[in-house]
Amino acid sequence: MEQRYTVFTLLLIHITRCVQRIKNIEMAALGLKGKQVQCLFGLYNCAEGISLTKLCELCGEDKGMMSRTVKELAVAGLVYVDVKSERKYKNPIRLTEKGGQIAQIVAEKISEILEEGSLGISDEERAGLYRSLGRISDNLTEICKRYNL
Repeated sequence: MEQRYTVFTLLLIHITRCVQRIKNIEMAALGLKGKQVQCLFGLYNCAEGISLTKLCELCGEDKGMMSRTVKELAVAGLVYVDVKSERKYKNPIRLTEKGGQIAQIVAEKISEILEEGSLGISDEERAGLYRSLGRISDNLTEICKRYNL
């Protein structure tokens, strides 16, 4: 039991750290920050724009963090908020032309790294891995609910 816990947690920590390092290096080459990857990638896949609330759900981030990231990207001229409502979380966030170009580069890098990172894993194995991780995530979410988290 202890070994399962150790292997599982260490693998997740190692994978997370590697992803963060790669994001930081790749984004620095573009003059941006690693934490902005999820936002740019999310917006790239929602060409019609998306509200901050939906972007948070899509990226797995809280509103405060995502709001700061959107602000940084807006200052850099990569995104804009299409103000249609007084409720700021409802307004669609969109990529600028420059932001679309950068987001395309980010998407291409993600694709390259995913391809290289999954060398030796079949589509069937990958699907099974994602199913298993999804089940673990759902089970841990239920456990967290018991702790009122």
